Amino acid sequence: MKQQRGAALVAVLSLLTGSMMLGLSGIQSTLIEERLAGNYKAATEAQMGAEKAVSVGWGESGSGVSVGDFDATRSRLDVRAYSWPEFSGLSDISINACNGNLVCHYYLLQEGSDFFIAGVGAVVSEGRVSAVSQPIFARLEFTPSPNPVFTNGLLSADYIWVTGQSTVHGNVHSNGTVDISLREGSEALVTDGTNGMVEVPLPGQRPEDEDMSVCGGTSPPAYCYKSYDTTVFAEYQAREGVINDCNIDIDTVNDGDTVFCAGDMVVDGGAIESQRITLVATGNITMNGATSSGGTESEVGLFVIAGQDIEFNGSTDNYGVFWAGGYVRQNGNSSLYGAIVAGTYIRSNGGIDFISLDNVTNPDTFVPSKPRIVAWQ
Repeated sequence: MKQQRGAALVAVLSLLTGSMMLGLSGIQSTLIEERLAGNYKAATEAQMGAEKAVSVGWGESGSGVSVGDFDATRSRLDVRAYSWPEFSGLSDISINACNGNLVCHYYLLQEGSDFFIAGVGAVVSEGRVSAVSQPIFARLEFTPSPNPVFTNGLLSADYIWVTGQSTVHGNVHSNGTVDISLREGSEALVTDGTNGMVEVPLPGQRPEDEDMSVCGGTSPPAYCYKSYDTTVFAEYQAREGVINDCNIDIDTVNDGDTVFCAGDMVVDGGAIESQRITLVATGNITMNGATSSGGTESEVGLFVIAGQDIEFNGSTDNYGVFWAGGYVRQNGNSSLYGAIVAGTYIRSNGGIDFISLDNVTNPDTFVPSKPRIVAWQ
């Protein structure tokens, strides 16, 4: 009987040992599953953080991005190879777009003509990184459209002065004063410097007599609101297929042509119709005769750029966008259609008939705008 009782004890102990091992195995399995679930949760949160970073970078309807914001010094391959400290430590990285233990950043990347918002997220607790997402790339396209300054009527950095009765349809603004007498039937919004200053972009370089040191005060002079494109003439002069000529007959120029003059240009009128033509002179441009088109519903394909002044001679119809670093002056009773931007003044000796047209088709007046997301990677 004693031997049998000893055997029963051994059997009971064996069962208890087996049960304990099963229990320990179950506990260990539960801990592993809990750890795996935690890792999965952290990885999911990190990936959601990357998506949120891209969303913050995009902004409302693309308001967070513009072409000039993107960095072209790195590639997507570089971003994929970065560790979290390397990515989050980039000098041009965004601020943290997430909250709490979830940290996320976006980076604006340009590869050639392609634009990307790169987003990476991480779960960080007490300085320890528990999960990092894979980079997410949103590829963007910027749809070109005419620069608003070239579709907005008459814009002068100095003053606008028109003698005689005028008919105007469109916006009229000068950072100085506006002196214009409108006929009945005009539909014009006329403003001047007292209504607020407007930045006026201009071709060429800023003159030496424009002292920028006085532009930080409460009432800076009007020229403080000018901005200059110092590369515009070199870019057009170097354009493939450019025509170097300072005396132009519009009827001899073809669609897509660019004509460049290192000096003063004289333009004889002709039919523009739907052609897209760019005329560029580092000095003055004199427009003799009409640059006719198909009426107020027509496309505006002529783009005229002068480093100094533009003058219209005769009673003619001129269609186009006219951009002058100096003044724009009309001698005679012309009808002008399109847009005029002048670095000093706009003046007409006699009445002016002006109709602002925004159907500008010349791609040289376009700027990249209206971004849209075309792919997620």
